[in-house]
Order: sequence, then structure tokens, then C-alpha cells
Amino acid sequence: MGAPLLPWLLLLLLLMSHPAHAAILEVNGNLSCRCAKTTSEYISPKKYESIEIRPVGSSCRRTEIIIKLRTSGKVCVNPEAPWVKKLLKRIASTKKK
Repeated sequence: MGAPLLPWLLLLLLLMSHPAHAAILEVNGNLSCRCAKTTSEYISPKKYESIEIRPVGSSCRRTEIIIKLRTSGKVCVNPEAPWVKKLLKRIASTKKK
């Protein structure tokens, strides 16, 4: 086995050892960031199982909204999308009551 092949094999081994949801995890040094990509596409509340709101912190420099779907998947949504802003306002108003 040639030396140039070794780094690729190590990378393949590393990728195979991650859990299935590792696709949304970021690898750019923001170790606590979980969303590498976000979507602005509307998701019906009927499909939500739960919503995780991760505020800006010292280890991740952006707000992350992660919606866990009833189908077991997780989707990172863009916090700047108009429908997400409305959703966050609704959540904030129900917490105040």
C-alpha cells in the first residue's frame, strides 16, 4: 500500500465511524455547531416531533434551529427565513404566558 493512499483510507475510516446524523455536523472548527446546511423551505408543524433552538455561543457563532421530524430525521432550518421567524415569535409568546 503506497503512502499517498493512507490519508484517504484514514479519512474513509473516520467517515464510516460517525453516526448516521453526522452529515449535519460541521467540521470547520466550530465544534458545537451542528448545522452545516440549512433550508428555508417551509416544513409543516404536523411533521415536527420537537424543535431545538441553539443560541449563539462562544463555540458556535450563529443561532441554529434544528427540527426533529416524526419520521426520525433532523432538519436544520434557516433562522432568517420568514416562516421560522414567525415560529420563533409564537414559541416566545407561549413561554411568556
